[in-house]
Amino acid sequence: MAHADPDLLTLMALGETVTDESTVEHVRFCAVCRTELASLREVVEIGRETRSERDLPMPSEDVWLGIAAETGQKNSPAAVVPLGRARGWRPLLAVAAVAAIAGSAGTIIVDRVTTSDSVIVDQVLVQAELTRLPSAPTTANGTARVVRTADRTVLRVSVDGMPAPEGLYQVWLFDGVATMIPLGVLTSGQVDLPVPPGVDLATYRVVDVSAQRLGQQEHGTSVLQGNLG
Repeated sequence: MAHADPDLLTLMALGETVTDESTVEHVRFCAVCRTELASLREVVEIGRETRSERDLPMPSEDVWLGIAAETGQKNSPAAVVPLGRARGWRPLLAVAAVAAIAGSAGTIIVDRVTTSDSVIVDQVLVQAELTRLPSAPTTANGTARVVRTADRTVLRVSVDGMPAPEGLYQVWLFDGVATMIPLGVLTSGQVDLPVPPGVDLATYRVVDVSAQRLGQQEHGTSVLQGNLG
């Protein structure tokens, strides 16, 4: 099932009324979207506590140039219509607020911001430090992030200090008890692996990277592991 539109989640976080009942209903029962909405609301609350919209520092000229190139606005922050007069700019300025607040607080809120027909935010929903297990080299380390992109949710795995395997490295989601879900092969230092629809990340919260023999179907030897949260 597709997740809620990021723009609608942004409006909900800002306290706007969303008339799309299907979106409201989806968020009510989707743990991933509820987590994303909660994160956006935290950012909005921080922004309201630290400074008013009028006093919010403007994003850099480079950010505005990128947005303007896709929206047809003049290449200047001064061309932006105030929030109270143009609802269409709210998602844009919310992204700008996130960027400004994240920069001042030193907290990672998003992986990147790009532009197309609308503003796209790659938002980190949950993340984990991958801990080296006894079977891994002493230099091994990594991170795993559940990231909401424009059209899907992925597990973004980044590793370092891992030698080339005799076979391959496989990424799994694990419930910590008995069930493991293979997501895909780690062929380089970083990979985005789609999270299968219907997988509850509150249940399958352990990210496991294993060394596998070529052709091996069952789980191999775990080398890195961490809990999403």
